[in-house]
Amino acid sequence: MTDATGQDRLQQLGRFGLRALRIAASTVSLIELLRSEWTGGIAAGVAWLVFVQVERRVFPPQEQTSPAEQPTQRP
Repeated sequence: MTDATGQDRLQQLGRFGLRALRIAASTVSLIELLRSEWTGGIAAGVAWLVFVQVERRVFPPQEQTSPAEQPTQRP
């Protein structure tokens, strides 16, 4: 396994782990707020917000052009 492949694999694993934490935090927040456990719900909501911000900073969205924006080639 080369170093570049290892880095890509580590990045994929990190992205997956961060996404799992984000989903878990939002779920816990919702459940706690529905149970009227305000402190736990707000804390989990803040954790979710932090995970979203970290995910945006560490793994910025890749720029993708839509098919409408791509230049057309004519024969």
